Amino acid sequence: TKNYFIEKDEIVKKVKINSKIIGVGETGLDFYYNNSDKDKQISSFKIHIDAAIKTNVPLIIHSREAEDETFNILNDYKDQNLKILMHCFTGSKKFAKKLLDFNTFFSASGIITFKNAKELQDTFKFLPSDKILIETDSPFLAPVPNRGKKNEPSFIKHTAQKLSEIKDVPLENLISKTTNNFNSLFNLI
Repeated sequence: TKNYFIEKDEIVKKVKINSKIIGVGETGLDFYYNNSDKDKQISSFKIHIDAAIKTNVPLIIHSREAEDETFNILNDYKDQNLKILMHCFTGSKKFAKKLLDFNTFFSASGIITFKNAKELQDTFKFLPSDKILIETDSPFLAPVPNRGKKNEPSFIKHTAQKLSEIKDVPLENLISKTTNNFNSLFNLI
């Protein structure tokens, strides 16, 4: 959300000429620290949404302390066949339920391993298995037992293990399912 002034056509051009670009984002709204740039964040978010629609690639969304605003903006695009990945999802179950109507995928980070994340764990238990991914969010949010350390890709095994416990499925099945979900979302299969 920091690059407010990149134009939709510039994003579209970059996506079309580089086959390695498989999504638009991370974009979205973060009102946790500072609301002074709220209008700029919203404007930038809409530019990214338009670019994702025009290029037919998933939109990778960050939403923090902005559930209502994020939902209301996405609702304006509900008939646009938008594919959405809620990056490092920490939102409420109510927000997740509403987002499921938008072909949304939800990515679990190391936060789900934290003992004070019971609500988030309950939300991921509720979410359909075909709408879940796993991420590191490196270098942040290292999962237990590495909490407080600089996160790295090798720690993802702890997030996957916790998610398999939450979903009550064998770890191998969860890994296979989330890998297939990723490939499906990003048109890699």
